[in-house]
Amino acid sequence: MKLQIALFILLIFKINSYCQTANFNFDQYNIKIENSKLNVTSKSGKLFLEKNFNNPHELSIDLDSDGINEYLIIDEKKDSSRILYTLYIFNTVDSFYVADSIPSGCLEPYIYFSKETNKNIIVTGNSKFDSFNKDSEDTFIPINCWIYDNAEIFSVNDEVYNIFISENEKLIDIIDAHFSMNSEDCKSTETIKAAIAAVYANYISAGEKILANQFLKKYYHCNDLEKFKQTLNELL
Repeated sequence: MKLQIALFILLIFKINSYCQTANFNFDQYNIKIENSKLNVTSKSGKLFLEKNFNNPHELSIDLDSDGINEYLIIDEKKDSSRILYTLYIFNTVDSFYVADSIPSGCLEPYIYFSKETNKNIIVTGNSKFDSFNKDSEDTFIPINCWIYDNAEIFSVNDEVYNIFISENEKLIDIIDAHFSMNSEDCKSTETIKAAIAAVYANYISAGEKILANQFLKKYYHCNDLEKFKQTLNELL
């Protein structure tokens, strides 16, 4: 729960910061969202794009440092008791279209400037791991890191490191607190399995395979450790 609150505050801060400085008045386009429907027209009224969303939130930022802002929509969809997010990135040069989209699972995407790459990084959840949250009260998911360049999205998980380690430090604090209040057995492990899966995946993405294996041996208290690890590796 502490992690979810911290992430919520961080995401609100980041997205609000971008929205306050975002410029939605693109020279060639009029952009309007009404009743969760995006309409993009030219200044003369010609329709460029029409797209329906569930619960969209818009922002604008120069992702590729070319001096031209991209237009982004973070869409929310409620699935049972959870909210699932999808990020849409729109090209705004020459023509207006969906350049790419990323399913983010239960983690709301955000943007941050990485000193490791000297670029803006898009951070999303790895939606393949969202199934571990199916019966959980709290939700946990590993992250993926991306860059936007030349109207395409590329994974940069192998180019960044610190963000994965920082995420894991917060997750491990939650896992430690969980086991300090519960027995270290399989039943207790099952209730925190999503967080355990997220830590393992983040370590692997950071290139820390040895740490990932050591972590599982320490915190996964069920007899199917190797099967669980195989499942995680198949999702990565």
